[in-house]
Amino acid sequence: MRSFNLWILDGADSIGGNKIALTSEGEGLFLDFGVNMRKKRAYEVSYRVLAIANKMFYHLYSEILPRIRGIYRSDLIELDERVKEMLANQPELSIQAALISHAHIDHYGAIGFLSNEITVAVSNSMKTMIEAMAESSSYDIEGEIFRLRDRREERREEARRTCEIFEEGKHVSNIPFNVKTYPVDHSVPAAFGFLIEDASLAYTGDIRIHGPRRDLTEKFLEKIRGVDYLLIEGTRIDTSTNISEENVLKRIEEYVAEKPEKFACIMVSSTDLDRVRGIIEIAKRLGRVPILSPRLAYLIDKLMETNSKIALPSLKDACIYFERRSLRGGGYDLSPRHYRRWMRMVYESRLDGEKDGELRKAEEISKDQSKYILIANSLDYVLELAQIRPEPGSRLIVSTSEPHDEEQEISWGKFLEWVDLLRLDMRMAHSSGHADRESLIRIIEEVGPKAIIPIHTERPYEFQRLKRIGDIKCEIMLPHVSKSLTLR
Repeated sequence: MRSFNLWILDGADSIGGNKIALTSEGEGLFLDFGVNMRKKRAYEVSYRVLAIANKMFYHLYSEILPRIRGIYRSDLIELDERVKEMLANQPELSIQAALISHAHIDHYGAIGFLSNEITVAVSNSMKTMIEAMAESSSYDIEGEIFRLRDRREERREEARRTCEIFEEGKHVSNIPFNVKTYPVDHSVPAAFGFLIEDASLAYTGDIRIHGPRRDLTEKFLEKIRGVDYLLIEGTRIDTSTNISEENVLKRIEEYVAEKPEKFACIMVSSTDLDRVRGIIEIAKRLGRVPILSPRLAYLIDKLMETNSKIALPSLKDACIYFERRSLRGGGYDLSPRHYRRWMRMVYESRLDGEKDGELRKAEEISKDQSKYILIANSLDYVLELAQIRPEPGSRLIVSTSEPHDEEQEISWGKFLEWVDLLRLDMRMAHSSGHADRESLIRIIEEVGPKAIIPIHTERPYEFQRLKRIGDIKCEIMLPHVSKSLTLR
């Protein structure tokens, strides 16, 4: 019988940063290759860490990237003798492909460092989302997921990485092992779990059963029932609090309806399109006009252009927020000096009438505040609210996860200073994209594996406690980054 080695290179005792390698008989497959955001924020103390000339060295030194030979880009290794030396005596893996579960950077954000010879396997919608997020962000190497620029060449012409597009419920072509992909419910659409048939191994990716597409998770659990090994995320293994997405949208509607004469702003994750769609529907029911941030509009535009199967919100009766970024043209001079290419595309396509969604400037919103709901994609949009000048007591709803490390706490504190300065009436309304403790126990019971392998958690020993008290019946294999697990 074929034997497999499972390497948890990151994510064994942290939330995110999943880098999982499955190897057998000279073949290898990554299940995600993401960035450990907590570790990255902890070590990025200045621009020196961010500079391309130093980035890979510092990432390897601090083990943001695992010290493994055979998986990284040859140009970054050849141009930096420090990197070459650091990898010289490290273990080597033979990996032919990286299979990505969903479009969150803690699951795909380190792929830009991988060798161009490693195929990236994603769904069509996932590829579009990753590309759109990279284009609308300030990434360099991390954004080179599907196209790379060889740093050895002065002209730095782009080379395309081999990309395999998979379809739900089917085997993924041109990668090691027989793998089937199944959509699951998470806080980003086009999220998948995997069944690696050869190893009798299932990987949940990030998963929940309390969201709007819980039916997808239920079908996935049916398909993987009886596997020997279940690689399961445990983000919320330490809490039994469970708030449904329906409850979140109900709260948001109530909070906005409480202040019919006031301006309202809702801050959401830039990829949580199910919630964005729900908020747009709320706006219509309350007789308000939804205004989307340009980044949200760009993501929706790109998904529509690629005929995504995701249920996308219509922008026909919505508006797009027109950010003021220049000192000329009244603040809205759409030249490359002031607006990046992706943002110009959003605005110019509306000015030309090519796409749905009228543009709205801060000064226009300010004149008729109770007419609108602004849907923003990040906390720093509080600075745009200062330009709108909301009336005191206007409603601000934060519909994102709370800060969970020191750096995020600092940013949150600054955000609250602005909330206070603007005299906003703030409320929280959020539902996690991850299964809680009781849901995780139920998932394990329904699948019935011989063993579970907890990852994506800061509390792996909670699984062992639950086994001691009889709530988990199967074996628990706790992973360690220093050695592999053998699957037989």
